[in-house]
Amino acid sequence: MPLNDVIKKIIIAGFDTSGLYLVDKDNLFDTDIIGKPELKKLDNQPLSIVVKFWHRSKTVKKTLKFHDITGLNAVKKAMVARIELKEELEENGQIRKKNFKSLNELWADYIELRKDSLSEKNVYSMTKTYDKWIRSSIGELAIDKIYTSDMQNIVNSILRQGKKPRTAQTIQQLLRPVYNYAIDLGIVVTNPASKISLPAFDNTMDFNLTDEKRKDLYKAIQSYEIKKYKGIMLFLYFGRRLNEALTLRWENIDFDQKTYYIIVQYSKNRKRQEYPLIEPLEAFLVEYGTRKYGFIFEGEKTPHVTDDTFRGHWKKVLKLSGIGKKMRIHDTRHLLGNTMINLGETLEAVGKVFGHSSVTITKRYAKTSTQTADKVLNKYMDEK
Repeated sequence: MPLNDVIKKIIIAGFDTSGLYLVDKDNLFDTDIIGKPELKKLDNQPLSIVVKFWHRSKTVKKTLKFHDITGLNAVKKAMVARIELKEELEENGQIRKKNFKSLNELWADYIELRKDSLSEKNVYSMTKTYDKWIRSSIGELAIDKIYTSDMQNIVNSILRQGKKPRTAQTIQQLLRPVYNYAIDLGIVVTNPASKISLPAFDNTMDFNLTDEKRKDLYKAIQSYEIKKYKGIMLFLYFGRRLNEALTLRWENIDFDQKTYYIIVQYSKNRKRQEYPLIEPLEAFLVEYGTRKYGFIFEGEKTPHVTDDTFRGHWKKVLKLSGIGKKMRIHDTRHLLGNTMINLGETLEAVGKVFGHSSVTITKRYAKTSTQTADKVLNKYMDEK
């Protein structure tokens, strides 16, 4: 740890945080004591916690680095690590560094570390991709003996098989954070995944409905008889992803502030996202019957409604609205984006509704119509 880094004591009521210090290298906090309010501001940001304790009249100090995790969960993990380090010293007389023989071993450790900040669905998806493309090709190689060219060969193979460029892109998205983790552990000093060459491709999502058909869809949703599925569809119609809607909990709803939020585990960009609880959503929840805790849309045999169960009801609503099979569930977001842009909203405003981390992502969902371009040109012409 650099000499100029400032460490500040962590104190949280109800937790044994003795010997835990936050590395506040950017002097983000004026206080010398770090509590829950300060930790909250570090949710899903890279952070370091120093663990200190006495062993045989000597001070033992170790810096732990965390990524993609809430500040409070990082402290909890540091508390566990402190106990494990003490036990290891008592048993072996020294603290052993993590020794990974292969990329597969590093991956297993990395994905275990990420489980607290990822949904089960994302963990499954990431593991499936790793197993299919990486495990048998370079997974048994030593971490510091894998080069950009090895990773590039996987990407090139995917493209030669006629897979979409987006599939090739996931290889970099998987390996880059894994190697960042390896850098944090001191195993390697550079990240070979950052230099993978990916083909340029147009990832614009193209879907639209006429205003009349869009209104027909909304009417069909509002008139759907099974309230549980009607509610899910309303949240979809107003911008939520399917998994975000399915996993909503009553604790996420603030009727006083007229807002609701998506927790980190179910937010695609791994940040807590807050959205307005607009009148149709609030009215539905009140009619549905509010509670204090638990999933809003409970499943019959599962904690919450599953994707597969919901899809049958989605097909029924499409049939009722006269749209047919051409509209996918995720197209509700494209429909919202296109409509808002063509009503004159900015990409920044649309991005806020979607919960996007950048305008670049929003551009994929929002297609400007010829009519909007016509309005802009006429407005420009009038400004003479």
